Amino acid sequence: MKTRKGLGKGLAALISEADTPAETGATVNDIAVDSVDPNPFQPRQVFDEESIEELKQSILAQGLLQPVLVRRSGERFQLIVGERRWRAAKSAGLETIPALVRDAATDEEMIELALLENVQRRDLNPIELAQAVLRLQTSCKLTQEAVAEKLGVSRAHVANTLRLLKLPERIQSALAVGRITMGHARALLSVEESVQQNDLFERFLVDGRPSVREAEDLTRRATHKTKRAKTVSAEEHRQELELKKIEERLRRVLSTRVRVKPRGRGGILEIQFFTPEDLERLLGFFEP
Repeated sequence: MKTRKGLGKGLAALISEADTPAETGATVNDIAVDSVDPNPFQPRQVFDEESIEELKQSILAQGLLQPVLVRRSGERFQLIVGERRWRAAKSAGLETIPALVRDAATDEEMIELALLENVQRRDLNPIELAQAVLRLQTSCKLTQEAVAEKLGVSRAHVANTLRLLKLPERIQSALAVGRITMGHARALLSVEESVQQNDLFERFLVDGRPSVREAEDLTRRATHKTKRAKTVSAEEHRQELELKKIEERLRRVLSTRVRVKPRGRGGILEIQFFTPEDLERLLGFFEP
């Protein structure tokens, strides 16, 4: 492992893709490319092969001017920050790569720095970001306020990001690949039922991905319709319970089976008898 001087301005420099070294005198080590393993907490699931190819060509022309950040892992190293650079260096056939070695990096730091790198460069799709935020929160036992402070965003932003994971999986996948936007996703989140979310998502696709305003109008109308249906359903349920109470009262008084069937504003009253004598007995209740 060779040592040289000249690169690094802390995290800000390490997450930059600029091609000019920072003049701070930080120690940079040349380590074997094949001795480095990916960050097990890497939030990014999809890497843009085209951008890695572009970086590879830059490395072949000018060398790798920004170091990666790693920690020791036994006789090997684990990446903390800089997986694109490491992948491009491997593709370019480099035997060594400049790296800053952080010996005491904890899992929490690994998660946090990998997330910060991608967030600050806006490399994560919305679902990758939501999954990374959730992992940071759960693995490090942080509140939403603490996560927000680490990321430099509001608590509401963290909460809204995490809400994306409540969407049905197929909608999450569509958001991840850009078939719908964050605006469409927020509109769908205003609908409580997953079945209705899926139905509206299908409409979005059939309509050729409506504008966010149109999507909001669709979800607003659907929500209003659902609330109205629930109100009607609740009223029908209340009336049904009242009829059952009436049936039970008549059953006790008449000592036979009774059914009340509502029809519009009126209805039908069915009183069952089993023998001619039973019918005579029942008639006695209605004769003066």
